[in-house]
Amino acid sequence: MINFVRVDDRLLHGQIICAWVPFYNANLMVVASDDAASDTLLKGILMSCARNGLGVEVLDVGEATTELMGDLHNDDRVILVVGKLADALKLFEGGVTFKSLNLGNIHHSSDVCGRALSDSVTVDAEDESMLERLVSMGVDVEIRDVPTTEAVAYSRA
Repeated sequence: MINFVRVDDRLLHGQIICAWVPFYNANLMVVASDDAASDTLLKGILMSCARNGLGVEVLDVGEATTELMGDLHNDDRVILVVGKLADALKLFEGGVTFKSLNLGNIHHSSDVCGRALSDSVTVDAEDESMLERLVSMGVDVEIRDVPTTEAVAYSRA
């Protein structure tokens, strides 16, 4: 069962492994990213985060959709991480349902104009459109880096 879904352009790092995994007592991290799944070095680095009963899978978005819609992980406590909002939207529209979406880290190159939602989350017009689409489908979107900080609900400017 998916317990937590996070958009984080850094994919797996300390905030997720040391804060979110214990908070949800997760035993499986699924990274759904076409870029990471096709990069042998990055995939290996991400999979090396597996430890002490925590499994890590790095799948492209299509594979993740198929796997997460099946019964394979019904008994697992899954944290799903995507690197881009577009991937979260693809998963949701592909049938992977989740009630909430955490925005952890979204950065853009300096030539992209965007709106800062927090120190670590900046969204551009395309991101805002995807967020509005998710909200319209009933997904609660929050901005929060770690579980001990207060969640801030996403709202259009």
